[in-house]
Amino acid sequence: MSYHKTSSKAILLLLLHIFTFQTLINATFFPGNTTDHMALIAFKSKISNDPHGILKSWNDSIHFCRWEGITCSRRRDRVTTLDLSSRDLAGSLSPFIGNLSFLREIILFNNSFHGDISPEVGRLFRLEVLYLYNNSFEGKLPPNLSHCSNLKALSISHNRLVGKLPMELASMSKLITLSIHLNHFTGGIPPFIGNVTSLALLSMAGNDFGGNIPDALGQLRSLWFLGLARNNLFGKIPPSIYNLSMLSILSISINQLEGNLPWDMGLTLPNLEKIYVGRNNFSGQIPISLSNASKLGSIDMSTNNFSGMLKVPFGLLQHLQKLFLGDNHLGSGEADELNFLSVLVNCSQLQFLDLDRNQLQGRLPKSIANLSNQLRVLQFGWNNLFDNIPPGVGNLVSLNVLALEHNHFTGKVPKEIGQLQQLQRLFLNKNTLSGEIPKSFGNLTLLNLLQLDQNKLNGSIPSSLGNYQNLEVLELS
Repeated sequence: MSYHKTSSKAILLLLLHIFTFQTLINATFFPGNTTDHMALIAFKSKISNDPHGILKSWNDSIHFCRWEGITCSRRRDRVTTLDLSSRDLAGSLSPFIGNLSFLREIILFNNSFHGDISPEVGRLFRLEVLYLYNNSFEGKLPPNLSHCSNLKALSISHNRLVGKLPMELASMSKLITLSIHLNHFTGGIPPFIGNVTSLALLSMAGNDFGGNIPDALGQLRSLWFLGLARNNLFGKIPPSIYNLSMLSILSISINQLEGNLPWDMGLTLPNLEKIYVGRNNFSGQIPISLSNASKLGSIDMSTNNFSGMLKVPFGLLQHLQKLFLGDNHLGSGEADELNFLSVLVNCSQLQFLDLDRNQLQGRLPKSIANLSNQLRVLQFGWNNLFDNIPPGVGNLVSLNVLALEHNHFTGKVPKEIGQLQQLQRLFLNKNTLSGEIPKSFGNLTLLNLLQLDQNKLNGSIPSSLGNYQNLEVLELS
């Protein structure tokens, strides 16, 4: 009997010894378990608001690798991804995040983190993705982020970051995405960005950089997205930018840039899909070669000083959806200067056509009736158009906005406009239109603005206008 008791005790002692030894082994050879665990607890301690209870799972009842937002490596149970994006969390970024030495991805966008971006992030030499956009981070960008030598994507846009970009960023040789738009960076766009030749996306819009566009950006031969809008930039676009043949999106609107766009722009940038150069001081003719960039879907060159006849064969742009050329000096006074409209009928995806506030002269061609049935906005106000409004405009049944004001149109208001049952805003004021208001206008039940004033209309106001339930502005005088 005593033998069995002794034997049982020995087995229990042996099992306890094995368990203790295994624990020591784990503590000795997998110290990251404790380090990562404590780093995550420190991270949690800096969260001041967790409205959805996301971090309730962050407790000792389950292994930290199973906590929400945490991904670990299979072999070592080390944290490789911290993803708490779009969780409405508020707080600051714990410096102990720098202890998560196996971390490859930090994804915290769409939250309310504030304070500095902890310099300790620079200790994460394995880090490949840092997404902190759409938060309230403040202060300067830590120079030692450059120590994250494997970083491929840095997105810190839509925060409150200030100061100059640290020149140490030039050493980040693997960086593919640099997105810093909508902050308060100053000091000019640094030429050293041109040394990060791995960049494919450079988004810097909505800052306070000022100065010129550096010629060195032309070294970024892999670039497909260049966003520099709203930055108080001035001067001319460096010629080197037009050699970025991979460029798909060029956005430099709302600056004080000037000069002509090169005649061969569409040849040197054949992959352009979207070009936004509106609200600058560009002049000269719009390059005919744009039609060579056959992928173009959006063109915004509004509010500049472009002039002359529109000679671009837009009909070759089969993907064109948006064409904004308003508020320029386009027009030559030649009899055929509106011929480009007949070519636009080939653009079957066209949704927005804006040519208001130019110097276009002539008759709207009847071919306007054959424009895309997807067209939602047609604006030709403040030009020198004359004669009748083509009745075929009634074929454009998807129109939400029709603006033909401040021209020299004569004749009757086409009753066919009453077929545009999606119309919300109609501007026909300041012309020389005559006759009565068509009764068919009563079919335009979605109208919230109707301006027919300063014409030569007569007769009674149709009772059918009483069908308007959403009307906010009505001008008939």
